[in-house]
Amino acid sequence: MLIIGLVYGLTYHFVIMPLFGNRLIDCIIQSVGFALINYFVVTGIYKKYNVLKKSNTLLQTTLQIDKLTGLFNRRSFDNHIKKLPLDDTYSIIFIDIDNFRNFNNNFGHQIGDSVLKRVSQTIKSTVRSNDSVYRYGGEEFVIILNECDKDNAFKIAEKIRLNICELNNSPFPVITISLGIGNYPEDGTEIDKIIEASDKALLAAKRLGKNQVSICEK
Repeated sequence: MLIIGLVYGLTYHFVIMPLFGNRLIDCIIQSVGFALINYFVVTGIYKKYNVLKKSNTLLQTTLQIDKLTGLFNRRSFDNHIKKLPLDDTYSIIFIDIDNFRNFNNNFGHQIGDSVLKRVSQTIKSTVRSNDSVYRYGGEEFVIILNECDKDNAFKIAEKIRLNICELNNSPFPVITISLGIGNYPEDGTEIDKIIEASDKALLAAKRLGKNQVSICEK
């Protein structure tokens, strides 16, 4: 802006002023000219700023979304858990698709991807609007249930499990999932402890025969 003002001042002094002798006209022309120059410059800068801002927002959103499932990804989960409130209760559910390798090895990766998409959509449509669903990696998913104790977390997890079981996956095998639940602050006061508790509960569900919900026990 300083450079523009300097260029405008020199141009006006050496080019425009000699053409007009009337001081009033000089002042009017100077005011209008400088105002127009500033308007167009500021407008141009503002438009470029908006374009960059939208591009950055889109980029940040894209970086947090899993392309295959449309869910939040692991990066988003890692960022979210840092911001969880410490004055409320929440539950975390870890989910694993049972025998998922069979879908890929026996029927191909296209069928495996289809299973991932269907499971993702079912989970997302089953949880509450204030809950967050993430693809944790591979065939694993994680849900953060805000303001949710273990009893309610179990009800939500069981509803998800039943909805997955009811999916029509013909002519391929029925899709089932195993789920593990951990809770803050019941299972720990640090997020790492809650994640560990949820993961242990998931492993317990697997050991007990799969296709079931397991709650972390102290």
